[in-house]
Amino acid sequence: VLIQNGILYIGDQILVGIASGKVRAMYDFKGNRIEKASPGTPVEILGLSEVPAAGDLLYAVDDERLARQIAEKRFEKKRQIENVVPEKVTLEELFNQIKEGKVKELNLVVKADVRGSAEALIQALEKMGDQEVRISIIHSGVGGITETDVMLASASNALVIGFNVRPDVNAKEAAETENVEIMLYRVIYEALDDIKAALEGLLEPIHKEVSL
Repeated sequence: VLIQNGILYIGDQILVGIASGKVRAMYDFKGNRIEKASPGTPVEILGLSEVPAAGDLLYAVDDERLARQIAEKRFEKKRQIENVVPEKVTLEELFNQIKEGKVKELNLVVKADVRGSAEALIQALEKMGDQEVRISIIHSGVGGITETDVMLASASNALVIGFNVRPDVNAKEAAETENVEIMLYRVIYEALDDIKAALEGLLEPIHKEVSL
Protein backbone atom coordinates (compact mmCIF):
# COMPACT_ATOMS: atom_id res chain seq x y z
CA VAL A 1 0.00 0.00 0.00
CA LEU A 2 1.23 3.49 -0.84
CA ILE A 3 -0.13 6.14 1.51
CA GLN A 4 -1.29 9.20 -0.46
CA ASN A 5 -3.22 11.34 2.02
CA GLY A 6 -3.28 11.49 5.81
CA ILE A 7 -1.52 9.21 8.28
CA LEU A 8 -2.34 5.54 8.80
CA TYR A 9 -1.92 4.16 12.33
CA ILE A 10 -1.86 0.72 13.90
CA GLY A 11 -5.43 -0.04 15.01
CA ASP A 12 -7.15 2.01 12.29
CA GLN A 13 -10.27 0.52 10.73
CA ILE A 14 -9.75 0.26 6.97
CA LEU A 15 -11.74 -0.52 3.82
CA VAL A 16 -10.07 -1.71 0.60
CA GLY A 17 -12.28 -2.89 -2.26
CA ILE A 18 -14.13 -5.98 -1.02
CA ALA A 19 -11.89 -6.25 2.07
CA SER A 20 -12.15 -4.62 5.47
CA GLY A 21 -10.44 -4.99 8.82
CA LYS A 22 -8.18 -3.40 11.40
CA VAL A 23 -4.52 -2.56 10.87
CA ARG A 24 -2.84 -5.07 13.18
CA ALA A 25 0.69 -4.55 11.92
CA MET A 26 2.56 -2.43 9.38
CA TYR A 27 5.97 -2.94 7.80
CA ASP A 28 8.03 -0.54 5.71
CA PHE A 29 9.80 -1.45 2.47
CA LYS A 30 12.78 -2.78 4.47
CA GLY A 31 10.59 -5.12 6.49
CA ASN A 32 10.81 -3.06 9.67
CA ARG A 33 7.70 -2.89 11.82
CA ILE A 34 6.29 0.64 12.10
CA GLU A 35 3.49 2.27 14.09
CA LYS A 36 2.32 4.82 11.53
CA ALA A 37 2.70 5.62 7.84
CA SER A 38 2.82 9.10 6.31
CA PRO A 39 1.99 10.18 2.72
CA GLY A 40 4.44 8.76 0.19
CA THR A 41 5.30 5.80 2.40
CA PRO A 42 4.90 2.29 0.93
CA VAL A 43 3.84 -0.21 3.59
CA GLU A 44 2.70 -3.80 4.00
CA ILE A 45 -0.44 -4.17 6.11
CA LEU A 46 -1.76 -7.12 8.09
CA GLY A 47 -5.36 -7.42 9.25
CA LEU A 48 -7.59 -7.43 6.15
CA SER A 49 -10.40 -9.96 5.75
CA GLU A 50 -9.61 -10.55 2.06
CA VAL A 51 -6.75 -9.99 -0.34
CA PRO A 52 -7.72 -6.82 -2.25
CA ALA A 53 -7.24 -6.40 -5.98
CA ALA A 54 -4.34 -4.39 -7.34
CA GLY A 55 -5.34 -0.75 -7.68
CA ASP A 56 -8.05 -0.81 -4.99
CA LEU A 57 -8.08 2.34 -2.87
CA LEU A 58 -7.65 2.09 0.89
CA TYR A 59 -9.75 4.21 3.21
CA ALA A 60 -9.42 4.63 6.96
CA VAL A 61 -12.90 4.74 8.53
CA ASP A 62 -14.28 5.40 11.98
CA ASP A 63 -17.03 2.77 12.01
CA GLU A 64 -15.94 -0.89 11.85
CA ARG A 65 -19.51 -2.07 11.24
CA LEU A 66 -20.00 0.35 8.34
CA ALA A 67 -16.72 -0.69 6.74
CA ARG A 68 -17.72 -4.35 6.95
CA GLN A 69 -21.17 -3.65 5.46
CA ILE A 70 -19.69 -1.72 2.53
CA ALA A 71 -17.15 -4.49 1.88
CA GLU A 72 -19.89 -7.13 1.95
CA LYS A 73 -22.04 -5.16 -0.50
CA ARG A 74 -19.08 -4.76 -2.85
CA PHE A 75 -18.35 -8.48 -2.64
CA GLU A 76 -21.98 -9.37 -3.38
CA LYS A 77 -22.04 -7.04 -6.38
CA LYS A 78 -18.79 -8.55 -7.68
CA ARG A 79 -20.21 -12.06 -7.25
CA GLN A 80 -23.40 -11.16 -9.12
CA ILE A 81 -21.43 -9.71 -12.03
CA GLU A 82 -19.23 -12.81 -12.24
CA ASN A 83 -22.26 -15.11 -12.19
CA VAL A 84 -24.09 -13.35 -15.02
CA VAL A 85 -24.52 -15.71 -17.97
CA PRO A 86 -24.55 -13.99 -21.37
CA GLU A 87 -27.94 -14.16 -23.05
CA LYS A 88 -27.83 -16.68 -25.86
CA VAL A 89 -28.58 -15.36 -29.33
CA THR A 90 -30.71 -17.80 -31.30
CA LEU A 91 -33.16 -17.44 -34.14
CA GLU A 92 -35.97 -18.14 -31.69
CA GLU A 93 -34.70 -15.53 -29.24
CA LEU A 94 -34.77 -12.88 -31.95
CA PHE A 95 -38.56 -13.15 -32.09
CA ASN A 96 -38.78 -12.31 -28.38
CA GLN A 97 -36.27 -9.47 -28.60
CA ILE A 98 -38.10 -7.71 -31.40
CA LYS A 99 -41.37 -7.85 -29.46
CA GLU A 100 -39.59 -5.87 -26.77
CA GLY A 101 -38.20 -3.44 -29.34
CA LYS A 102 -34.59 -4.51 -28.79
CA VAL A 103 -33.55 -5.79 -32.21
CA LYS A 104 -33.79 -4.34 -35.71
CA GLU A 105 -30.53 -5.71 -37.03
CA LEU A 106 -29.36 -9.27 -37.56
CA ASN A 107 -25.59 -9.60 -37.04
CA LEU A 108 -23.85 -12.59 -38.59
CA VAL A 109 -20.40 -14.15 -38.71
CA VAL A 110 -20.05 -16.23 -41.89
CA LYS A 111 -17.41 -18.92 -42.50
CA ALA A 112 -17.22 -21.25 -45.51
CA ASP A 113 -14.95 -23.88 -47.00
CA VAL A 114 -14.03 -21.85 -50.09
CA ARG A 115 -14.16 -18.16 -50.98
CA GLY A 116 -16.73 -18.67 -53.74
CA SER A 117 -19.20 -20.25 -51.33
CA ALA A 118 -18.64 -17.53 -48.74
CA GLU A 119 -19.23 -14.77 -51.29
CA ALA A 120 -22.35 -16.45 -52.69
CA LEU A 121 -23.83 -16.91 -49.22
CA ILE A 122 -23.03 -13.36 -48.16
CA GLN A 123 -24.54 -11.86 -51.32
CA ALA A 124 -27.71 -13.87 -50.86
CA LEU A 125 -27.97 -12.92 -47.19
CA GLU A 126 -27.44 -9.22 -47.81
CA LYS A 127 -30.25 -9.20 -50.40
CA MET A 128 -32.65 -10.48 -47.75
CA GLY A 129 -32.45 -7.31 -45.67
CA ASP A 130 -34.83 -4.39 -46.18
CA GLN A 131 -35.70 -0.99 -44.73
CA GLU A 132 -37.06 -2.47 -41.52
CA VAL A 133 -34.40 -5.07 -40.80
CA ARG A 134 -30.75 -4.82 -41.77
CA ILE A 135 -28.45 -7.81 -42.11
CA SER A 136 -24.93 -6.99 -41.02
CA ILE A 137 -22.04 -9.36 -41.84
CA ILE A 138 -19.62 -8.36 -39.11
CA HIS A 139 -16.99 -10.90 -40.20
CA SER A 140 -16.50 -13.49 -42.92
CA GLY A 141 -13.73 -15.81 -43.98
CA VAL A 142 -12.60 -19.14 -45.37
CA GLY A 143 -11.79 -22.10 -43.15
CA GLY A 144 -13.03 -23.67 -39.95
CA ILE A 145 -14.80 -21.70 -37.23
CA THR A 146 -12.29 -20.48 -34.66
CA GLU A 147 -12.40 -19.10 -31.14
CA THR A 148 -11.85 -15.62 -32.59
CA ASP A 149 -14.98 -15.98 -34.72
CA VAL A 150 -17.00 -16.90 -31.65
CA MET A 151 -15.64 -14.02 -29.58
CA LEU A 152 -16.46 -11.57 -32.37
CA ALA A 153 -19.99 -12.95 -32.45
CA SER A 154 -20.31 -12.69 -28.68
CA ALA A 155 -19.15 -9.07 -28.67
CA SER A 156 -21.62 -8.18 -31.45
CA ASN A 157 -24.60 -10.25 -30.31
CA ALA A 158 -24.32 -12.22 -33.54
CA LEU A 159 -25.00 -15.71 -34.87
CA VAL A 160 -22.24 -17.79 -36.45
CA ILE A 161 -23.05 -19.47 -39.76
CA GLY A 162 -20.74 -22.17 -41.06
CA PHE A 163 -21.04 -23.58 -44.58
CA ASN A 164 -19.24 -26.90 -45.11
CA VAL A 165 -16.98 -26.13 -42.14
CA ARG A 166 -16.95 -27.05 -38.47
CA PRO A 167 -15.80 -25.34 -35.27
CA ASP A 168 -12.52 -26.39 -33.70
CA VAL A 169 -12.27 -27.47 -30.05
CA ASN A 170 -11.50 -23.97 -28.76
CA ALA A 171 -14.40 -22.52 -30.74
CA LYS A 172 -16.80 -25.07 -29.25
CA GLU A 173 -15.65 -24.27 -25.73
CA ALA A 174 -15.89 -20.53 -26.34
CA ALA A 175 -19.37 -20.90 -27.84
CA GLU A 176 -20.54 -22.76 -24.75
CA THR A 177 -18.97 -20.25 -22.39
CA GLU A 178 -20.19 -17.18 -24.29
CA ASN A 179 -23.59 -18.68 -25.18
CA VAL A 180 -23.08 -18.13 -28.91
CA GLU A 181 -25.09 -20.27 -31.32
CA ILE A 182 -23.16 -21.87 -34.20
CA MET A 183 -25.35 -22.90 -37.12
CA LEU A 184 -23.83 -25.38 -39.58
CA TYR A 185 -25.08 -26.02 -43.12
CA ARG A 186 -24.17 -28.03 -46.21
CA VAL A 187 -26.84 -26.50 -48.45
CA ILE A 188 -26.95 -22.72 -48.91
CA TYR A 189 -30.72 -22.62 -49.32
CA GLU A 190 -31.22 -24.22 -45.91
CA ALA A 191 -29.24 -21.40 -44.33
CA LEU A 192 -31.23 -18.81 -46.27
CA ASP A 193 -34.53 -20.40 -45.22
CA ASP A 194 -33.59 -20.19 -41.54
CA ILE A 195 -32.47 -16.58 -41.80
CA LYS A 196 -35.61 -15.71 -43.76
CA ALA A 197 -37.71 -17.16 -40.96
CA ALA A 198 -35.85 -14.99 -38.46
CA LEU A 199 -36.31 -11.88 -40.59
CA GLU A 200 -40.02 -12.52 -40.92
CA GLY A 201 -40.16 -12.59 -37.17
CA LEU A 202 -38.28 -9.32 -37.00
CA LEU A 203 -40.52 -7.48 -39.44
CA GLU A 204 -43.24 -5.22 -38.11
CA PRO A 205 -46.69 -6.79 -38.58
CA ILE A 206 -48.57 -5.57 -41.65
CA HIS A 207 -52.16 -4.68 -40.86
CA LYS A 208 -54.71 -4.96 -43.68
CA GLU A 209 -58.40 -4.21 -43.74
CA VAL A 210 -60.43 -7.23 -44.68
CA SER A 211 -63.98 -6.88 -46.01
CA LEU A 212 -66.36 -9.39 -44.50
